[in-house]
Amino acid sequence: MPMPTDHVTRVSLSDEAYSRIEAAILDGTLAPGERLRDPDLVAWLGISRTPIRHALERLMAQGLVEMERNRFTRVAPFDVVGVKGAVEVAADLWSGAVRRSLASWEPEDIAIVAEIANDLVRSTTDQDVSQVVGGLEHLVTTCVLVDGNPVRLRTLTNVLPQVHRLARKLVGRPVFDDMCTFVDEFTVALGRQDGRAAADLIDRHVQKLMRSIPDPT
Repeated sequence: MPMPTDHVTRVSLSDEAYSRIEAAILDGTLAPGERLRDPDLVAWLGISRTPIRHALERLMAQGLVEMERNRFTRVAPFDVVGVKGAVEVAADLWSGAVRRSLASWEPEDIAIVAEIANDLVRSTTDQDVSQVVGGLEHLVTTCVLVDGNPVRLRTLTNVLPQVHRLARKLVGRPVFDDMCTFVDEFTVALGRQDGRAAADLIDRHVQKLMRSIPDPT
């Protein structure tokens, strides 16, 4: 019996709307506080209202969009307290993954993570904060994927958009000066499959990053 395709189409259109709206928020095209009106989004995206609403609900759950029924839908303001909370959660998920499972990682998994870490060092030398944040996100996500806990991965996926949004606020700030040292030490811990040492390095590095995030004014 042929499978119905309407649900599959709706999901894929919702994903497309989500990706494009999220990207516009993260790169500043859609500014904090900007209203997100259905007719404007339909015209811009070329997608019908229903999948757009599904996308906006996902973005609201991630803290990138604010919605109040029958009043407004808008881009959420940049909330430093909320972003710091998201960074802390992401760091806990990352360090927890390596602390719990690094000792049992396969050699190919370790090699992949080490390669991503080395790529991060190369991007750091280019002084491109957005690229560095993207590389760090890739490293974190890969470690959690290797750990294999689907709940941990879902939780990480939900907080990463707020972490990624931080990149625009850190342009011009020397917040990654010690990234090379961190990667060198982290790679050594990877090679030894020392989960406790790797997790401790993550915790210390993220605390340095947290102190570099400007406080609310």
